[in-house]
Amino acid sequence: MSTKSRVIKNTAFLYIRTIASLLLGIFTTRFLLKGLGAEDFGIYNVVGGSISMLGFLSASLGSSTQRFISYAQGEGKQERIVKIFNNALLIHNVLAVMTVVILVIAGFFFFNGVLNIPDGKFADAMFVYGCLLVTTVFSITVAPYEAAINAHENMLFYSVVGVTDVVLKFGIALGILFCDGDKLVIYAVLMSAEALAMRFASQVYCRRKYEECRRANILRHYEKSVVKEMLSFTGWNLTNICTGMISLFGMNLVINHYFGVELNAAMGIATQLSGILMGMSENMIKAVTPVLVKSEGGHQRERMLSVSLIGCKFSFLLFAFFGIPVMFYIAPVLDLWLTEIPDWTIPFCLIMIANALVNQMTVILYQSISAEGNVRNYNIARSVSNIMPLLISILMVSVYDFNPCWVLINWLVWKSVIGGLVNVYYSHKNLGLSYKSFLSEVMSPCLLTIAASSLIFLAARHTEALLSANPFAALILSSMLTMPVYFRLALTSQQRAEILLFLKSKLPICL
Repeated sequence: MSTKSRVIKNTAFLYIRTIASLLLGIFTTRFLLKGLGAEDFGIYNVVGGSISMLGFLSASLGSSTQRFISYAQGEGKQERIVKIFNNALLIHNVLAVMTVVILVIAGFFFFNGVLNIPDGKFADAMFVYGCLLVTTVFSITVAPYEAAINAHENMLFYSVVGVTDVVLKFGIALGILFCDGDKLVIYAVLMSAEALAMRFASQVYCRRKYEECRRANILRHYEKSVVKEMLSFTGWNLTNICTGMISLFGMNLVINHYFGVELNAAMGIATQLSGILMGMSENMIKAVTPVLVKSEGGHQRERMLSVSLIGCKFSFLLFAFFGIPVMFYIAPVLDLWLTEIPDWTIPFCLIMIANALVNQMTVILYQSISAEGNVRNYNIARSVSNIMPLLISILMVSVYDFNPCWVLINWLVWKSVIGGLVNVYYSHKNLGLSYKSFLSEVMSPCLLTIAASSLIFLAARHTEALLSANPFAALILSSMLTMPVYFRLALTSQQRAEILLFLKSKLPICL
């Protein structure tokens, strides 16, 4: 199967996963907010934020493992793949033990002055913290298996697991509506059990499917040089990831400390909505990343850069196609989604979607820089752009009494705008990416398309108000009208011809 066909097939599987996640995720959050209430929902989000920081560590190690496996696949070295997987298992198991120790110690500080927990909820919050600690350990130890699945580009199984995951979480949220007792505690226990089930499902499948997983034996395949190489690469990535997660968690802490848990609920909703929309573009990123790394491993730099630029453009456009309509119709979308909308939810959602939109334009360049392997200076620069919004936000809300939106605006400017410029600069410096190519092939068509589609939505909103039309009918109609705009303005003539040829081969009767 050709690379293009494989990427298209894998992206299709991932979109099935995303559509299921989107449909069920909308009702999952709605049921949770109704079942737990804004206060308990906010507690779960702020406590979960303190744990989810280390989930980013696991994600970083997992992506590094995938990078090494994919690179070795590009080189055609099976024995090296076996060594990489087994040493990755060792690293993740050690990290899991360290995580328990760190979070137990950190919990003492979190619950003694850092977190703003309402009266009567202290014991529940501590129990939730313990359950989430267990969940995080499961996510860390399953990361090497997920890396193997992604490196082998097995998006069918990945999608099946993902759909199962969202169905189980939907069932848990639905059950919370009808259960008696302490709903926050019950929810925390059920989420930990669900994470355990998903962890072992992936492990059993991988050990049956892939040679490196069947040959899992840490003691036999331990190699100090491999561990050192992986940790050196991962260490610089972790500098970037750690400052990012500290900044994200710090943003939640600043909101919690100065504005209370109800704004954490608003932040949780905004983060979930942005995450659901990002799934539309992340599918393609996940499908393209192994191709990038294998191309670099096979010493095909020009091919890797070409795929990177195409990936940047389509990642942005896929997110924009869903994100821009939601921004223009955010109020009716939230009314449909939630039974109770916490204060500040709408501005938080708009800023988080804008943040994700800007980030999508350069996000695949991060994968390209990582594929090449020279990541030290890049990750130092990104770490600075990650930590600055937190420091500036603390100053703004503590000394100058700015409103909470500025916390997120700082995040947008530093994390996505300045961080994106860092991505482009180091892609040019390390990989030889042409600035002119990025401007002409990515930025110009993307900005032009967004400007044109925004005019359509502005006109649709104005017309809807004049005619007192149903907002969702206007949303759907205006989204359909933007399709020709995307097709004509965003794509090159060659890309349009390839898409038409693909559709013609799949739909001969219609075309």
